Amino acid sequence: MIRLHASPTPEGRQISVMLEETGLPYEIVRRDAAASIEDDEPPLHLAEPGAILIYLAERSGRLFPVERRYRYLALQWLLFQEKDGERLCAALDARLREAAFLAEVYSIADIAAYPWVMRHADYGLSLDAYPALKGWAGTIGARPAVQRGMAVLKTL
Repeated sequence: MIRLHASPTPEGRQISVMLEETGLPYEIVRRDAAASIEDDEPPLHLAEPGAILIYLAERSGRLFPVERRYRYLALQWLLFQEKDGERLCAALDARLREAAFLAEVYSIADIAAYPWVMRHADYGLSLDAYPALKGWAGTIGARPAVQRGMAVLKTL
């Protein structure tokens, strides 16, 4: 069993969406500190969201492409660090004008970016200014696992 220690932050939602997408069994433990997981098989405790997403992808065999041309794009966008909302949206919009997903295929990179993008109103931004990003957000947000993963932490 995997225990997700999280609160309703973008980092926590990245992990809850990933758990929903992979179908791995988990339970949530409310925690106001940084998100982390504990896994009983093998006994493991991880606290960095990027490492957690990679671990869950490898454990489940899903959402982390094996083919190099996709795998390293997924890593590039997974590790992309931009906390300024306007720059974040502009960079993602530019990429999504070239491809339907950040790594060309749906991956952990999209899962990592989505909760941050959904905070666009907190940045004082409208996705209307970023049409490719808006379309991508609609596609990602329509996935049932993403909807469940985003909602599960709202009740905490």
